[in-house]
Amino acid sequence: MRQLVFHGRSQGAAAQVCHDDVTGLVTRRCAERQLAAALVQAAEQEAGVAVLHVDVDHLKEINHSLGRPVGDACLRLMAQRIVETVDSRGSVSRMDSDELMVELPGVAGLDDVIPLVERLLEHTRRPLEISGQVLFSSCCIGIALYPDHGVTVTELMRHANLARRKAQARGASQYSVFSPSLLEDDTDRVQLRCDLRHALERGEMTLVYRPLLCARSGQVVAISAQPQWNSPRFGVLELSKWTPAARDNGQLTDICHWVLKHACRHARSWYEAGSGLRVLVGVPAEGVADEGLVERVEQALAESCLPPGLLEVELTEGGLMRDPHHASRMLGRLQTMGVRLAIDGFGSGHSILGHLGLFPLDTLKLDALFINDCLDNPRHQAIIRSVIAMAHELGIRVAASGVSSRRQVDFLREQGCDLLQGSLWSRMEYSDPLAQAWD
Repeated sequence: MRQLVFHGRSQGAAAQVCHDDVTGLVTRRCAERQLAAALVQAAEQEAGVAVLHVDVDHLKEINHSLGRPVGDACLRLMAQRIVETVDSRGSVSRMDSDELMVELPGVAGLDDVIPLVERLLEHTRRPLEISGQVLFSSCCIGIALYPDHGVTVTELMRHANLARRKAQARGASQYSVFSPSLLEDDTDRVQLRCDLRHALERGEMTLVYRPLLCARSGQVVAISAQPQWNSPRFGVLELSKWTPAARDNGQLTDICHWVLKHACRHARSWYEAGSGLRVLVGVPAEGVADEGLVERVEQALAESCLPPGLLEVELTEGGLMRDPHHASRMLGRLQTMGVRLAIDGFGSGHSILGHLGLFPLDTLKLDALFINDCLDNPRHQAIIRSVIAMAHELGIRVAASGVSSRRQVDFLREQGCDLLQGSLWSRMEYSDPLAQAWD
C-alpha cells in the first residue's frame, strides 16, 4: 500500500496534521502531495493512475436526523470498507465532510479500474449497524485517469469530482467516468445553483399537475403536483434537471414545503367544486429525514382546509431505507392524520421488499423502467405480475408510471394494475397560474 491509513493520534504532531481525526485517513493536503509524487513516477514509467472521487450518500441526512456522532461512526465504517476493498492497490484519503478520494497507481486502463469500483459500490451499500440501529448508506464514485483525463493533480481531482456529480445525479450507488462534455456542463451547473438559490423568492417556480387514472374505468382519480422551474436563463426545467443543484444548495426541504402548501390550496378548489380528486405530492429522500415533515403537512392541510384523505404523500425507496424505523414512525403519524401514503419509483433504488410490512402504505408506484419495455421484456413482465400480486396481498394498490401507449395500458390492466400515469395523457396536464399570486 502506498500509504498507511488509520494512524492514531499517538504518532505525534505530523500524524495529526496529515490524518483526519474522524476517519484516520490521510487529509486532502497530504493526499495532493502524494498524488503529485505518483504522477511523476507514472510519467517516468509510462504507467497510468486512477483517481476516484467518492461521495458517501445520505451522510448529511444521517447527521441531521440522528446526530453528528452517529454520522461520524457511519463515515468511519464506510471509510474502513473502502480501505479494505482497495487494500494494497492504492490509498484512501478524506477530502471533505462526506467525500473521499482513492488513488490507484499503476493501472493499465479503465478495464483495470471498473471491477474495483463495482466491488466498492457493492461493499458500501451493505447495511451498517451503529449503536443498535441498522442504517443504509452507499457511495457514488467519479473516475478520472492519468494521462487520458488530465496530467496534473488539479485536473484529475476536478475531473473526478465532475464525474462524481454525474454519477450522483443518476441516484445512489452509481459511478461515472469523466468525459470532456462534463467540462461544458460544469459552468452551467455553477450558474444553475446560483440562479436556483432565489428562484422561489423571485416567483420562478410553478406547479404542473399530471393526471393519475384508474386502469379499469379510465377515469382521473388523482392529480400529481410536480414543481417546474421557469428559469430566465435556462428556460423551463423539469424537476430532474435541477434536483442535484437544489440538493447542493440545501433547498429541497424548502421547495417540498412550497409544493405541499400550494398543492393543498389548489386541491381545495377541486374539493369545493364537488370533486373527490386526491392531490399527490412527492417528498425527496432528504424530506424523510426531516423531523419537521409531519408538522409541515399539518400546516399545509390546516391553511388550505383540505381534508387529509385528499392528500397523498409520495416517498422514494431510498428515502425510506435510510432509516426504516424512523420512516415507519413518521409514516405512522401521517397515516393517523388520515393522509394517504405511496412509494414512488418502486424497483429503481434500494430494495424495500423486506420492509414493506413495516410501512403503512396505500399505493406502490412501479418505476417507468419496468413499463418502458413491458411489452417485449419477459423479465419485466414477470416482475410486474409478481409485484402486483404481492402488493394486493398486502392491501396495497399498484400504480404504473411512464405509460406511453394504449398497448401498455391493455397489458397493465390485464395484470391487475390499479392506476396509470404517463405521457399518454400529457394533453391533460396543466400548470397552476395562481401559485405565484399566493406567495
